[in-house]
Amino acid sequence: MTRILVRGGRLLDPAQGRDGAFDLLIEGGRIAAVGEKLSAEGAEVVDAKGAWVAPGFVDLHAHLRAPGQEYKEDLSSGGAAAVAGGFTQVACMANTSPVNDDPSVTKYILDRAEKESAAKIRPIAAATRGLEGQVMTEMIALRSPGAIAFSDDGATIMDAGVMRRVLEYSTLVGVPIIVHAEDCHLRGHGVVHEGAVATKLGLPGNPAMAEEIMVARDVQLARWTGAHLHV
Repeated sequence: MTRILVRGGRLLDPAQGRDGAFDLLIEGGRIAAVGEKLSAEGAEVVDAKGAWVAPGFVDLHAHLRAPGQEYKEDLSSGGAAAVAGGFTQVACMANTSPVNDDPSVTKYILDRAEKESAAKIRPIAAATRGLEGQVMTEMIALRSPGAIAFSDDGATIMDAGVMRRVLEYSTLVGVPIIVHAEDCHLRGHGVVHEGAVATKLGLPGNPAMAEEIMVARDVQLARWTGAHLHV
């Protein structure tokens, strides 16, 4: 059994309320002991002096592009990049081809990830069909194979009635609705923040209120419905 002793780092473990100088013993890929001056007999020693030792991080917004756009990223390369940066779980958005708005797509992602990804993949399914902001997806059916949240990713659900129904329905499955809060009409074709610099450079501006107004709307709808909103 492989034994690794991580020696002398600052251990940050919120679940156990630990924040201090501790050694960490790993046996067979699992944490076997935490303490001060643990025995290093038979173990590979990693000197963590000056470094922080923490549980694996979770990326809540990644684009792994599978299925359909693997030339941009795939589950193997995305998972490898994640663990190289300390992220052991990755939530992938639904802007795939086809869109993750059907249980078969959710299951496909999870099945492929199990074989290809070094990180644990957590699919976020679409809130509306085709990410078009018009017709709500079947959240219960998508939740069943493993969707952990619902989002139209970078597309705003502009119709407040649709957004209300999405939030209401999400309370039945007990998962968050994640939104890109931006009024598309106010944003227009802006490429930078609207202000003096944009004017000076002659670039179309994107006003802050385009986001503020949509955040205010969605917060009100979340308060009304009792849903879990993540902006």
